[in-house]
Parts: sequence; C-alpha cells; structure tokens
Amino acid sequence: MKLLYLSILLSIASAGAFASSRQWEEGPLKWENFSGNPVMKTTPTYFKGILKIVTDIEESGESRFNTDMTYSTSAVAIMDMNQSYADSAYRTPQALRYHQLQFDMLEIVCRRLQADLNSGMAGLEADSRRAYYQRIYDEQMADLARTTVNGSNDQRLQEYEYMVRNQLDTYLMPHAPEVIQSKFYAGWFAGTGVLVPTGDLADLFGYSWVFNIGLYGGYRHWMLKADISYGQPDMKHPSADPFGRTWAEGHQYRATDSYTKQLSGSVAVGFRAIDTKRFSVTPYVGGGWTNYAWNFAEYEYDKAQDSWKLASSIEKDSFHNFNIMAGIDLDWHFHTTVSDKPFFISGKREQYTSSLRLTPYFIYQSYSSLSPAIKGFHVGLSLTYSGFIRALTIR
Repeated sequence: MKLLYLSILLSIASAGAFASSRQWEEGPLKWENFSGNPVMKTTPTYFKGILKIVTDIEESGESRFNTDMTYSTSAVAIMDMNQSYADSAYRTPQALRYHQLQFDMLEIVCRRLQADLNSGMAGLEADSRRAYYQRIYDEQMADLARTTVNGSNDQRLQEYEYMVRNQLDTYLMPHAPEVIQSKFYAGWFAGTGVLVPTGDLADLFGYSWVFNIGLYGGYRHWMLKADISYGQPDMKHPSADPFGRTWAEGHQYRATDSYTKQLSGSVAVGFRAIDTKRFSVTPYVGGGWTNYAWNFAEYEYDKAQDSWKLASSIEKDSFHNFNIMAGIDLDWHFHTTVSDKPFFISGKREQYTSSLRLTPYFIYQSYSSLSPAIKGFHVGLSLTYSGFIRALTIR
C-alpha cells in the first residue's frame, strides 16, 4: 500500500497558491498572466518571481508503525500572477521581453538551488538555502533594472538576453534525486532544569536545579533513551534523622551541610506521535532512579560552651529508590545539515538535526527504608539541546 504525501508548502500550494501562479516550464509569458493590481503609479508593469521548494514524501508500509519513507525535494521557479501587473498602455513587446528575461534569470537561480538540494539538503537547511538564493535573485533584479533602465535600453537588454539564453542552454535543470532516510537514528541531549519534590518528600527537601545529559536511539517512530542528572537540593531539617535512629542523651544526629547531593537517572521508551519538519512530540514511559546522599556526624551538647560539638567521625548517609516515570519530549527543530562525505561507520551520507527540547516529566518515589516510610513524586521540567543523526541513501 502506497500513500503519497506532500509537504506543508505543497499543501498550501494545492489549496490555491499554485492556481494563481505560473511555472517557468509552462512556456513564454503572456500579458494575460499579469492579473494583479498596480501598487504604485510610478511602476506601470511589474513581475513578481518567487523560488519555491516542493517535497514529495512517499511512505510505504502496512501501517504507520511499519513504514519506509522516501522523499524527493524539487526547486520550482514561480511567477506570482496575483502580484504581477501591467497597465494596458504599457504592454509593449519590449516590456514583455524584459519581464521574460526576469523569469529566465529566476529559472537559472532555481537550477542552482536544485543542484544544492541534490546534495541531500532537506527540511530547515533547504528552506535556508532557498531564502539565500531568493536574496541573490532580488539583488540581480535590482542590477538588471538599473542597467537596462527597467528594460527601456534595448542594447543592454539584448546583451542580457544573449547571456541568459546561453546559460539556460548550457546549464540544464538537474534531476531531483530520491532520498531515503534510514529507519534507525541516534542522538544525544544536554541541558538544565528544575526538579520539585511533592508529598512527603517535600517535608525533607526543597527543589533543585539539575544538570542532565543523555543518549537516545530509535527505530522508525520508536525511541529508547537514557539520561543522568545531578543537583543539590536544600535539606529542610538538617538535624532530623530520616532513618529514625536513637541517640544517647545529650547527643544528636546532625548533617554537616545544609544541602544534599541528588543523583538521578532514567531509562524510558517513547513513541513519536507527531513528527514534522519543525516539531516533534514524543510521549515516553520508563523507570527512574533517584539517590540522595549527604554527610552526617554525631554531635554532643557542651553545657559549658552552650553549643553542639562534633563527637564522632563524619560519615555518609544516603537512600535511593527506583520507580515508574513518564514524560513527554517537545522538540523544536531549528537546524538540519547533511554531511558532504559518507560517514566511515555507515558508509553513507548523514543528516544531523538540532533541536531545542522542553520536557515535563514526573517520577514516583517510595522510600520504605526511612522511618516512617515516605512517598511522593518528583515533578521535573528540563530545557535541553538535542541533536540526532540518521543515514541517508541518495539515488
């Protein structure tokens, strides 16, 4: 079963944008193509040329859980007829030659863009390159208008026409290749966030800023990830023993610092429910491990000095728990690049995508070793940089 999908840009075009446009391949311009309204009286005729990128995406498979994706990215030179106009009094053969020259120059730039797209560019990188060539074309149009005096200088117009015709004849439109993305991908992420204890945990510890780093990999829409994070939350009661131990009269348990060392890690399985060029949403579930550690000692009350003094060597206390967790990764993809040469491991070109990831999550906690046992949730929110890589087959 084969389903053909178009990119967002092509969807918009099919809804009406292309209906008011003319592609260069459709042949020479005619005055009836200029159907827009004039913006300025000082400009009796005007041609609006736009570069567009169309991506055909084909997913083959029995379901969205078992699909292969192939896409082909093409550059198209478009005349926007709704923004192009011509006063009936100025519809001369020379003026039409001038606008045809503008369209031909757009086609040359379009072919240069297609050559770059054929290197494997897609997504955000393709959009960036399209904007780059559009700026080049707009600058060329300014130079053309100045040199030919908006097409009224016939000699300079002929010079441009001869040069552009030679370029069109010698530099043909490159064929748009098919690009097949690997079913596997791998990535990493690093950043910071906040972890807030709730329930009984909130009576012992405050919130903490954590720094985390992790790795992930996936097959098709599925993802497996693991991470580790570190923070230092404050202890709300440094002189209270969470294990409920008894001490001799005049002696007291006391933590040597007012904060703890918090180390957390998780392993989870996720599914990319939404995956577009710019955004992806991945809910996940798994297991989370959290460890609290701090230094403590036995203190003895000195009546003469009216103070507590260290009465034992400093030792280490800790408790930990492994329990269920869940969260959701919200990724905004802001950059995509394709390697110039094959990667030495896969032997193929690689596509690397950078993302800014916002992740709300929670971890259930139950510490039965404490006296009394405490329960609660860790509620977290992290902001990380994420990057993942996948192999490409270009044919």
